[in-house]
Amino acid sequence: MLSNILNQLFKHSNHYFDVRNDPNLKMPGFSFIELDINNRIKPIILINLDLIPKQQDVLAHVIAHEWGHHVLRHINVPGQTTPQMPSPEERQEKEIEADIYAALFIKEFFYNKKHIESFILECKFDATNRINILNSV
Repeated sequence: MLSNILNQLFKHSNHYFDVRNDPNLKMPGFSFIELDINNRIKPIILINLDLIPKQQDVLAHVIAHEWGHHVLRHINVPGQTTPQMPSPEERQEKEIEADIYAALFIKEFFYNKKHIESFILECKFDATNRINILNSV
């Protein structure tokens, strides 16, 4: 299931990112960039499979959302100067952009939006807006 989603995301974006399961992560997904032992930039997506329903549609949406953060260059590279922490409005805008990215992926590969909607409602974070984005593309 995971391999299929990752291959589809590569086809969708022509990018590949390392996806790791972290059962200690306090949220379903999180994106960051680390430097490897040779000081090369390595984009990472962490997911917590214990917090994601065992439905391919939901897993695809969570990973596509985090994938979108990388493709859209929302993640700062370690060691580069960052102006300041983004404002709440800027953070919200990045979340909306990642939701749109995920919604376009879900549409392209015909995933079931009803399962994703149920998951979004359970998470309760900006649920109405996120469901509207999912269904607007």
